[in-house]
Amino acid sequence: MALFSASATAFIALLLLLLHGTSTGQEQIPNSDVDLLEFPLNLEFLEAEFFSFAAYGRGLDSIAPNLTLGGPPPVGGRRANLSPLVRDIIAQFALQEFGHLRAIQNTVRGFPRPLLNISAQSFATVINQAFGQPLRPPFDPYANDINYLIASYLIPYVGLTGYVGANPNLQSTTAKSLVAGLLGVESGQDAVIRTLLYERASLKVRPYPFTGGIQHQDFKSEKQAWEKRCER
Repeated sequence: MALFSASATAFIALLLLLLHGTSTGQEQIPNSDVDLLEFPLNLEFLEAEFFSFAAYGRGLDSIAPNLTLGGPPPVGGRRANLSPLVRDIIAQFALQEFGHLRAIQNTVRGFPRPLLNISAQSFATVINQAFGQPLRPPFDPYANDINYLIASYLIPYVGLTGYVGANPNLQSTTAKSLVAGLLGVESGQDAVIRTLLYERASLKVRPYPFTGGIQHQDFKSEKQAWEKRCER
């Protein structure tokens, strides 16, 4: 019994020593990795604010002001008219984005939140560009579930493609591990939004006067074409 106790004590001491050694050693992140990790902060701030305002009616300044690093508050955000299910999903997205900001800022220095325009007018401009013509009345992402999901569809897609492009150029294990985790969450958000849109594929996006009404399949195809133009 005494031999077992002594062996167990020695094992625990060795384990604690190893854990201590690995936790204090910090990998040096090259400047090229720092640049690739800091650039996505622009999109992560946008996602955090857009999701948070839609779900809660308030953003980082109210919920997690330390993550803003003193940057200016966003313009035009408001609580969206969402069903309980979609609101809960978007709220979870917001919390995920808070975690993304925290994870990046804990790894690299980062920068203050930029001035973001998340107003309905800003998203209406994007939709007009996708369709090649102004919609009347202007598209309002905060009006209902379908409008908000259509507006949200673009954002995680841009994030995940950005992380896919950055990953092969990262040098450090720390940066690669962080981006792999961020990419997984962005991909999950994209999949959830796609699923919610497919479930509503037969519904019309009102009140636009197109033949049979504008269905979000039309919105999706136009936005996908717009995304490809932006990638060139």
